[in-house]
Amino acid sequence: MPSRAFHRYSLFTLAVGVVLIWWGAAVTTEDVGLAVPDWPLCYGKINPEGWYKVPALLLEHGHRWIATTIGFLVLGMYYWQFAKFRPGLVEGVGIVLCAAGFLALIFMGAIKTAVFIAVLGFAWLVLKWYSQRWPLLRGLTTLALMLVVLQAALGGLRVLKMSDPLGITHGTLGQVFYCLLVFIAFASSRTWTEGRLILSPKAASQARFWTLTLFLCVFGQLILGASLRHTQRTHLAASDILTTKGQWLPPTSPPDVFLLFAHKYWGFFVALLIIFVAVRARVWLITLPRMRLAATLLMFLPTVQVALGIFVILTGKSFWVTNFHVLNGLALLALSSLLVATFWGDRLTRGDEAEE
Repeated sequence: MPSRAFHRYSLFTLAVGVVLIWWGAAVTTEDVGLAVPDWPLCYGKINPEGWYKVPALLLEHGHRWIATTIGFLVLGMYYWQFAKFRPGLVEGVGIVLCAAGFLALIFMGAIKTAVFIAVLGFAWLVLKWYSQRWPLLRGLTTLALMLVVLQAALGGLRVLKMSDPLGITHGTLGQVFYCLLVFIAFASSRTWTEGRLILSPKAASQARFWTLTLFLCVFGQLILGASLRHTQRTHLAASDILTTKGQWLPPTSPPDVFLLFAHKYWGFFVALLIIFVAVRARVWLITLPRMRLAATLLMFLPTVQVALGIFVILTGKSFWVTNFHVLNGLALLALSSLLVATFWGDRLTRGDEAEE
């Protein structure tokens, strides 16, 4: 059974993760992602003198320091489970050395070699997890360590290559990584180890289908939003609310106008889907009352998200409104992933009750 101390540690890591994502959103909102031309150093130094007094450097270099903090916190998670389950010492040290070598290859520009190592690393994780039947937290913390290294590499490549697609991937993976941290915190909680869902086979099948569908739809909206933020940094392609450039269905060219249209109307559809699934989830979670709070929050957050999205347009991408729009979107994704973990976790779901 996971220790209470580890659970509190994971919750603290989640809190720092919120700060990191807000800070990263601020970097994109203010369009200062390339304020520092080099990586991993900042103008050739670990900390240039007076960097925190320059707003652009405070955002970009500060984002790097918070990301570094998250990296060490995840490394602590990994070694906490490492010490608990005691795999070979060579394995633990080897993972860290491979991670350092991977980042060094990225810095040197050996991208193909780095990609090859990354593929081997994730294949190794799958094989070891399956063949040795790792406990859940052992596997999740190892995966988190690998993802945080990959995320650091993407952030570095975003600077070195000045690539919008890499920036979009970096922003998207960051929120997926946060969902993994949510899963780790959940899997170390008493709700996971002691709680039990009592569902009929039909209800369990419906719950799993709808929650997974919801997560994928919210994730799709996240990709659209990340693409929008990295391609329309200074201003949006249109400023009307219901129509886009005065059209209900704009042509696919130019792509920036259609991207804004897709983000608005897919977002509206996803908001309705979230409310639908959240109402159903409150019924499915009747025997797991602690988790009903997640469903309850999901019933109200879509309205907040739509309102924030409208105000982003009306205010011309106001800093605070835009950043809270990102954070609220993160909450929707994280809560959706929490429902997926709840209904797909074999230790939580029981299909031995009569049909509802």
